[in-house]
Amino acid sequence: MLLECTVFLCGAVCMAVEMVGARLLAPYVGTSSIVWAGVIGIMLAFLACGAWLGGKWADKRLDRRVPALILTAAGLGCALAAAAGGPVADAVTRRVGNLYAAAVICSAAVFAVPALFFGMLTPYIIRLRLADLSRAGATVGRLSALSTAGSILGTFLGGFVLISYFPTRAILWGMAAALLLLSFAHTARRGLPRAAALIFCLLMAADALPPDAAESDAPPPLTESACNSLRIWHDAYMGRAVRLLATDPGHAQSLMALDDPADLCASYTRYYRLGPLLAPRARNILMLGGGGYSVPKWLLADRSGLPADFRLTVVELDPVITALARRWFALPDDPRLHIVHEDARTFLRRNARSYDLVLVDVFTSQYSVPFHMGTVEAAREMRRAVSDDGALLMNVISAASGPDARLLQGIRGALAEAFEEVQVYCVGYPDRPSLLQNVMLLALPRKRPLPSPDALADAELADMLRSRCVSCESGDATPPLRDDFAPVERYTLKLARRD
Repeated sequence: MLLECTVFLCGAVCMAVEMVGARLLAPYVGTSSIVWAGVIGIMLAFLACGAWLGGKWADKRLDRRVPALILTAAGLGCALAAAAGGPVADAVTRRVGNLYAAAVICSAAVFAVPALFFGMLTPYIIRLRLADLSRAGATVGRLSALSTAGSILGTFLGGFVLISYFPTRAILWGMAAALLLLSFAHTARRGLPRAAALIFCLLMAADALPPDAAESDAPPPLTESACNSLRIWHDAYMGRAVRLLATDPGHAQSLMALDDPADLCASYTRYYRLGPLLAPRARNILMLGGGGYSVPKWLLADRSGLPADFRLTVVELDPVITALARRWFALPDDPRLHIVHEDARTFLRRNARSYDLVLVDVFTSQYSVPFHMGTVEAAREMRRAVSDDGALLMNVISAASGPDARLLQGIRGALAEAFEEVQVYCVGYPDRPSLLQNVMLLALPRKRPLPSPDALADAELADMLRSRCVSCESGDATPPLRDDFAPVERYTLKLARRD
């Protein structure tokens, strides 16, 4: 039974490492499907190479102690990924400007070694078990089934449990220790070096566990949740000291001015001020995407001019982000605030309420575009959530015109199928809509005249209205995104080029 248990456990560890692998690379290359494709493709490629080499090795030298060597090598490969994965991925992404290439090279550099030895184990053990050729089919089938069953367990264990409770590096060190421990079941020969490596991996796994957050007065540089790798740091922005939160490399998802936590510090968040301008009597407000809760904090600070008795519902996928916002981004406890931890699309699908104002901020970076929130079907669900006299504001990271505007055009076209009017506002470069920037989409259930910029006493709001790109609101060359076909990765090639 030892060989069968080894095949099962190795399959579980292999898939757990694959699940964790994408998390290890996330701070450097993001969390898009491009990154997942790179990790899965490289793992499969080296598993295949390992299977070929393991089969050839078994034909040349059949020894029951060899699985211990393979397990030791796989464990050391996991340890190497835990120790050097971050620096290697950082070095690669600094030198490789194409996201597709960076994802593949990072995956190969970090996970080729453990994947190669994972692949070698099963064919070698199959050959050890083939004592009776008349039962070769049953033997191969049984061991293949055990490997697959272990892979299923590892997938669920990694995706549902491990990454929810432990840091990535701690998991990899733990997997390395598990493989080294399993190697002792096959042979105790030359056990002292393996024992030393096992103890080292256990100590490194313990060291990688996060400290008690309550004991620290400084935010953790990296926090991992089931959904994200979250980084917090301090910097300066527009001459102000700020605290930043990021879920992907190179771009902050949220920032908070330390001298005024409720201020709308990021320029694109200030465009949400258009919401109260268009729905000044809004009492039921829905925000999809919490992040650092910049806009909710601004609303709760009663700076919007809305009635003080409004009710605000925030739908945020990741409860860890909410916890970080309460601890490090001054999110207050307020009876007017109701937080739902759920995917925004799932919430919309079951929602039966009508809101005077809907604010959407789920497109947090170019690296991971939640396509299911920009489709025609999603737009119809958002339309059901907006009252007839209400308004919807959606932040999108894209160009507003030109070859890099396909993502925006696809989302704008989807909204246009559900709302009577959809307007485009360039946040970063109003005079250069072809540049990649934050773009605010305003969707109105019914057409109605907007305030004239010249009639507004608030100069900032007037400038926002003047940043409307009327020429970007018609003649879209890109068809609307749909649940069945939303090629957002192809539309965001601007990111892959990293101009």
